[in-house]
Amino acid sequence: MKTTNVVLANLCAFFLASSLAFAEPSAEELANKLNDEWEVIFYTLPTNRQAGRFKELLPRVRELGAKYPNRAEPLIIEAVTLCTLVAAEWSFSALSDIEKARDLLVKAIEIDPKAMEAAAYIALGNLYYRLPGWPISFGDDDLARENLEAAVKLYPDEVDTNYFLGDYWLGEDEYDKALPYLEKAEKAQIRQYHSLSDNHTKAETHKALEAARNREGSRSSFFSDIVPSFFKQ
Repeated sequence: MKTTNVVLANLCAFFLASSLAFAEPSAEELANKLNDEWEVIFYTLPTNRQAGRFKELLPRVRELGAKYPNRAEPLIIEAVTLCTLVAAEWSFSALSDIEKARDLLVKAIEIDPKAMEAAAYIALGNLYYRLPGWPISFGDDDLARENLEAAVKLYPDEVDTNYFLGDYWLGEDEYDKALPYLEKAEKAQIRQYHSLSDNHTKAETHKALEAARNREGSRSSFFSDIVPSFFKQ
């Protein structure tokens, strides 16, 4: 009887392990895979090869969003992909695409402000910061700061949250305010699952730190450069 019980227990364990192995990936896992694709496209391909790949990525991101309408991650990835597509291939729909990206990020924050480690706050803050204000677009330095500060409050030790707020203050010529965030970004750990973007951000952090210590540096407000200046940080 004891031997039979052991066999049955082993069979149950086997079938449980098998079912887990073939279980459908979660919404978060699927979103992370799409985000990984975005990072490879953005950080490893030349700009003239990015647009087509972003166009191929967008339908799959939207399909994930339709499947999981209450998840913030697909909204964030769609917004970021739209913005980088605008940067790679300017079109007549650019302004409406940027506005759509903003709306997607706002919705993502309403659903889950912590999603993808506050990525919606970071992206939205940078859009407010890099875009010109009314009547051209919706740029707003105060809203930019509020969103970037919200990201740091949620994730105070990450390289990207600290870098982007430090970069904001650097662009405002507030060097003493920029330094603590940039120094913290420099010391932050590289996240294994975001090593590509984090290593790039680290490199930009070193440049920003040098500028802050030398008390120099300002942001560019030239409209055609606003999206590249954000996403190529």
